[in-house]
Amino acid sequence: MNNYQNHPLYGAADLDSAMTKLWAFYKKYFIGLYIISLLMAVLTGILSSGFDLSLFYSMDSTNYDEVFKMMKTMIVPYSLMVIVSVVFGVLLHAWVLERPLGQENTLLKVLKRSLMVLVPFILVVIVFAIIGTMLTSIGILLLVLPGVFAMLYIATVALFALPVMLTESRNPMQVISRSFSLAHSHFWPNMAWVIVVGLIIVVISLVVSGLVMLPFTGTFIKALGNPDNAAKMLEMTKNPFYIGLSALASSLVTPVFPILAFLLYFRNSEGMQVVEVTPEEDNRVKVEDLYPKMPDNK
Repeated sequence: MNNYQNHPLYGAADLDSAMTKLWAFYKKYFIGLYIISLLMAVLTGILSSGFDLSLFYSMDSTNYDEVFKMMKTMIVPYSLMVIVSVVFGVLLHAWVLERPLGQENTLLKVLKRSLMVLVPFILVVIVFAIIGTMLTSIGILLLVLPGVFAMLYIATVALFALPVMLTESRNPMQVISRSFSLAHSHFWPNMAWVIVVGLIIVVISLVVSGLVMLPFTGTFIKALGNPDNAAKMLEMTKNPFYIGLSALASSLVTPVFPILAFLLYFRNSEGMQVVEVTPEEDNRVKVEDLYPKMPDNK
């Protein structure tokens, strides 16, 4: 296991120092983070343009056969979107971990690490999705607020999964167990960091989305004024210009959560050192120990 105490995201003691480290890291390694995020955004934008959402307005919602038929047509592009998001999410996390170490062939190491953890991480994502769905559903059935808390809770725990997988173990069950353990070591501060950063991301995303929508203001206003024109607004999302602008804008905030994930991981795993057994510390019985020591002849 590598020693990451010199990593620039290591050692954030409170929210102020965490935000300082996050911003400094974001600025210093912006280009690599932005390129990976942009590739992911462009690919997901192209795949999402294959959804013909306007059909939802023309179909009979009471005709379940027609609804299921429509959903079947969306399975392939939606599955590809999920795969792209997972693959590039792993790449982003591996880049955040490896890039500051200044080692040779960083790109090859990032790709190698990403491929090694990809399949186990997909299994972890499935487990967290099931747990999150169950907790959120139960919370919403009780009251709305418990449902929101359940979503925040599982999001906080899930943030630790990739850092653990990239630095400690690729065993899915160990990763899940370790993620829960780390999340609960400073639970309320951990959740507070996630909430604060999440709110900042929401505000920035709203501002950026507003700027992206400026060239399409006319279409948007028409859709608001006449619900029958809502299908035209959905068609707008297939516009290559809109896809490009959205990708350029969303890529600005995509790297933030991988950075936050390692800030939280390093903070909660501090002091947990891996002790390696050296020959001097090895207490196994050796052959020479079976014989009495001969006195020194002086």
